[in-house]
Formats: sequence, structure tokens, C-alpha cells
Amino acid sequence: MRHLISLFLFLSLLCSCTGRTERGVIKGDTIRFRYARLLTVVQNGNEVEITVRNPWQRSSANFPDSSVLRRIRLQVPVRNAGVYSIVHAALLRELNSVNAVGGICDVQYLTDSLILADVHNGSIVDLGSSMQPSIEHIIKLGPDVLLSSPYEGQQMNDKLEKLGIPILECADYMEVMPLARAEWIRLFGILLGKREMADSIFASVESRYNSLKQKAAEAKSHPTLLAERPYQGIWNVPCSGSTTARLYADAGARYLFADLEGTGVKPLSIEQILDRAIGADYWLIKSFGPLTRQQLDADFPALKPIRARLLVCNSSASEYFQEIPFHPELLLENLVSILHPELGIKAQKSYFTIDP
Repeated sequence: MRHLISLFLFLSLLCSCTGRTERGVIKGDTIRFRYARLLTVVQNGNEVEITVRNPWQRSSANFPDSSVLRRIRLQVPVRNAGVYSIVHAALLRELNSVNAVGGICDVQYLTDSLILADVHNGSIVDLGSSMQPSIEHIIKLGPDVLLSSPYEGQQMNDKLEKLGIPILECADYMEVMPLARAEWIRLFGILLGKREMADSIFASVESRYNSLKQKAAEAKSHPTLLAERPYQGIWNVPCSGSTTARLYADAGARYLFADLEGTGVKPLSIEQILDRAIGADYWLIKSFGPLTRQQLDADFPALKPIRARLLVCNSSASEYFQEIPFHPELLLENLVSILHPELGIKAQKSYFTIDP
């Protein structure tokens, strides 16, 4: 009987879902994005076609087939989504659409009490790990769409696509500007039937971000900045074209490794870091749990010559990873308030605090 039910659900999905194999572009309104470069969205009434550009493709733009990560057509609003990332779950919550979350991955990292309660009572399906979600649970869920977090060389989604399940590759984290990633909230507004709300939220984010950027540029001083710490002898340093490095620059800081080409991170040795870092003014570190300078010196004696003021983000006690992707203005405000106290800016959120 169990096998018959699974077969029925499988055949139902094949009949009801559409995937990447849709050809052509629907006739409708092309949604204009000011910053996001990985999205093309066309809407005609309740039908939406979404094309996500392959961020790992180095060829030309204009979306030739070789540069398309995935193209799907959906009926909106979405009412039953499988969500891989808690980042996107937090976004659905902000858009008052928690009821559209049918299933979710990585439950152990959830901090949203409403979603957790629904997982525990069975209203929301636990889909397992985002790296290898349960296909059986996804078939049982029968989602309108899977909100996936893609990575280079990923094959799991190709298997799911063969089941006829629409997959939206949420490659927002591969955008190379803070406002570009944040602008993906407008796409989610379209998906959830909350376009006006999402556009309003983004307009507020954009206005505040650009205002803070302008004020930071006019500050009298621009302190030098070091970021992160080593792990197993390797120090992954944000490159100049990364979202992180761009935000540091927008905060009016002189990022010490702004000459590293690329849009991701580059692994450097501790020795390579020390050549520049000894004279840094500030040192930003994200830590899952409290971190003091004394503890840092004990863990990494070689870093004692770096006497920069330590700014620590305890991600276990804040919603840094859930909030910052679509609200970079909150992080920018936090950093500007610390780096330029003379501007008198008070931050709504204190993700980074100065270690006494």
C-alpha cells in the first residue's frame, strides 16, 4: 500500500508541475531590476516565467542557453513551497506568508518559533538536510515550487527536476552587490502575491542604504579594516568584488585586502595576513558564541601582534544570517555607527559590538 501511495503521488507531480524544460518566453510584462543581475522575470497575470542566470558561467550575458542555471514557469501566488534555507524562510515571514511554507530543511537551525511549532505539530514537513533533502518527503509534500539554494556542480536538483517538480534556484547569495541580493525580495513578493509590499520594503532598504553610504563617504576619517580569522591554518579573505568587501567600502572603511581580485573569498596563510594586519584599526569577526580578545589570543598566539579593536558578531545570539541578506542597510548602519561615531548615527541592530 505504501508503494502504491508513493507511485500515485509521483504520477500526480508529473502531471501537475513544470520544470526547466519550458521553451520560449511568455508574453507579458518584464519586471525591471535595478541591481540584481542574475534574474529575468516576465509576468502575465497569474503566470510568471523566471530565468536565473548561472553565476558560475563566465560567458556572455543576454541569457544564452549555456548561461541559464534554470528557467521555470509558475502560477502565482505560491501557496505550498518547499524551502531549503532559513534565510528564505525568514523572508517569507517578513512578507506575512509563513502559511506558504509547506516544508523546510535544516530544522535544527531554525529560530522562528512559529515555523518550529508548525514543524513539531506536522503542519510543516521536515525535508531533512538542505544538502541532501528527502525526496520521499518532497514527493509527499507535492510543492508548488522548491526554493533551493544552489551551489556549483550540484546534482540533487537535477534528480528532483526529473520528477517534474518546479525548482527556483535562489542564487541571490551569488549577487555581487548588497542591494543586488536584497532586491530579490521583489521576486519573492511576486511569487507570494505580495508584490506591492515587497517593492515597498526594498525601496526603504535602498533609500536607507544609499543615505548611509553617502554619509560614510563624507566622514572625516576612514579607518582600516581586517575581517574574519583563520580556520585550520587558512584565512578565507573576502575579495574586492564580493558583497562583503563592497559593504565595508560603503561603510567608509579602508578594507585591507581591497586589492584581491574576485567576487568570493581567497584563502591566505596567517603569514600573508600579518604583513598587512598589524596596523589595522578594526577587526571584524563572526563567531557562533561569545568571543573575547583574551580567548582569541589564546587560540591564535601568532595573531597577538594585531592590536586592532575587536568587533565581534555572536551569530548564535542574533539573527545576523537571517536578516542581513535582504537588509544590508541594518549591517551598514551598525558599522557606520562604530567606525564613524562623529556622525552620531544610532544603529537599530547591533550585530557587531566592540570587545571591551
